[in-house]
Amino acid sequence: MNTTTHKEKFHWQQWMPIVLILLLATGLYLYDLGEESLWRDELISVHRAKNLKDSFFGPRPLYHTLLSVWMMFGESDSWLRGLCVIFTLGSVFLIYQLGCRLVSKPVGLISALLLTLSPLFINHAQEVRMYGPSTFFGLLGTLALASALESPNKFSIGGWAIARWLAIISTPLNLLLLLPDTVLFAWRFRKEKRELLSFGIGLIAIFLLWSPWFVRVAINSLSFVGGVRQVDTVDPSLVSKFKHPAPGLFTVLFQVTKFTTWYHSRRPASNLIYGFYIFYSVITVSLIGLAIFEKRNEQKIGWAAAWGFLPLIPIFVFSHISRSLWVNRYLMFTAPYTFIVLAVGFLAVWRRWKIGAVAIALIYFVAVGGVLKRYYAIQDRGNWRDVFQLIQTNEQPGDLFVWAGTRRIEIAINHYYRGSANIMHKNRSDLEDPQALESWIQSLPKTQSRIWLVLDLSPSILSAIEKQFEIQMKQQQHKTSDQADVLLVIPRKRYDERKNLESNKKSI
Repeated sequence: MNTTTHKEKFHWQQWMPIVLILLLATGLYLYDLGEESLWRDELISVHRAKNLKDSFFGPRPLYHTLLSVWMMFGESDSWLRGLCVIFTLGSVFLIYQLGCRLVSKPVGLISALLLTLSPLFINHAQEVRMYGPSTFFGLLGTLALASALESPNKFSIGGWAIARWLAIISTPLNLLLLLPDTVLFAWRFRKEKRELLSFGIGLIAIFLLWSPWFVRVAINSLSFVGGVRQVDTVDPSLVSKFKHPAPGLFTVLFQVTKFTTWYHSRRPASNLIYGFYIFYSVITVSLIGLAIFEKRNEQKIGWAAAWGFLPLIPIFVFSHISRSLWVNRYLMFTAPYTFIVLAVGFLAVWRRWKIGAVAIALIYFVAVGGVLKRYYAIQDRGNWRDVFQLIQTNEQPGDLFVWAGTRRIEIAINHYYRGSANIMHKNRSDLEDPQALESWIQSLPKTQSRIWLVLDLSPSILSAIEKQFEIQMKQQQHKTSDQADVLLVIPRKRYDERKNLESNKKSI
């Protein structure tokens, strides 16, 4: 009896560290979950989930299918984001399992903590996008293949094939994980034809399962990349097309910092802070180098490095040929393996120089703490929810609602607006051209009704509107790439008539 109790106690003690990490992750992922409005890409996800028959054969059908089921139980912002919270929590547990299998339990725990505290992963855990499921199924497939590399059987190969297929239909870039998969398995069993045949059958199964989506993915990918980048010169007109510059050596080395702490595309405003993160990057790159040359479990550390780094090679090359894919969220599927390598490097320092390891840990917690403080304190997403709540709170019978701009505004209206105003769409051409702007202003309804205008305002557009309309209310959003401003206006003629009537009443 006492022996059984002791075993049960020891069993729970073994699980306690990862349980505590999962509780920390749950707190971080749920904190302020619904504080910010859904932004453009999240609204697109919701729109596709609501119109699943049109998006099911798109590039990322799995997440939209799961989201459509999830939405049967609620559509609040917090609830919609909760789906990715669950998958990201699952990723924390899977990276722990993978780290334990490849190296040791301490490596698994450190890797899980790095993923838990990563602002990049917290951001996408709190987002209605496919990156949480993408990482989860990627890790699930890697864990299955790690088992197959140790002891291949039909269950591990079959589990790997199914998980890889699910990862690919979550995000097509997960296809690149098949590169290290093939290299590792082919080298490990290079002299065993039976195992190679079973792996080959698994590869064929993955592509057969993916075949219904392949043509659509290929077409969408060609449209997305937009052609071949000029090697010698870059036409300024292509800047908006390619959006992100091709990565250089510094960008590649700094990527570890993007995975673990500073995930923003823009650099810190302070040179001192920027210098600190450069110093932090040097430390993390050094830890990766130390891990690669670590003698303990050298082979399996190589497996983690292969999954983390080999998929980045084709992305790097492609980014120099065409549109740059070197974007944090596109590279996320490789980050967990980088965390495992980093954990190995940190433990190597710990064994040799404990004071140095403590110093590295303190530097890391300062680096990640500063970013997390900013993440929870500053609103970076366009506030669509407040835009439509403002209209709904202040609208009156007979009001018109006119919007102009890209389709993102229509999608936001469909999700958030529950008012009663008649909605009109006015096509927006190049409104920075004075003649086009004048024509657009003249096309606005000249009714006796109040008009709510939702569009992206510039000083010239606002000035032109003021000439024809009296502005009763104005709310301009903070400047992000995902925004719309709100104006409540009445035709100038009606406003003048009302003022004259009020003046006459006073004189009487």
